[in-house]
Amino acid sequence: MTPPARLPRFDLMATKVLDDSREAGTAEREDRRPPHGAPHVWVLAVIAGRNPTSVHRLARYETVIGRGCDEAAIDLEDDEVSKRHCLLRVEGPVCTIQDLGSLNGTRINGRRMNDGTVHRLRHLDEIQVGATRLFVLTGRFRQRPPESK
Repeated sequence: MTPPARLPRFDLMATKVLDDSREAGTAEREDRRPPHGAPHVWVLAVIAGRNPTSVHRLARYETVIGRGCDEAAIDLEDDEVSKRHCLLRVEGPVCTIQDLGSLNGTRINGRRMNDGTVHRLRHLDEIQVGATRLFVLTGRFRQRPPESK
């Protein structure tokens, strides 16, 4: 039996130590920008339809709900949904919805929206688009307090 060969040793790599007084941001040392709408977060949770477990965060100023269209950021696989069904607009703590002239209409809490009207959404409102029902969830996140040493 031969004795085991010695494993080669590699020199340790030098590591760069960051200055603790400066918070690490992006590669260009910019501060990280908060996400769209921060500190307010708007989420649509599908509760009935083809995919009842999907959740959509509204991460843009304008979000179109539709079916099989490139312009629709939220694509619902529902035959009763128009290609461009409704428009959601987020402006900080306010989120509004507008029907875009869809054939089957948009319902908020069981009431049908009139064409061209804008409705302000609130936490736990229910949106019905075709046969798909979505819950509106909103909240605020707080900035983490600086860690004390």
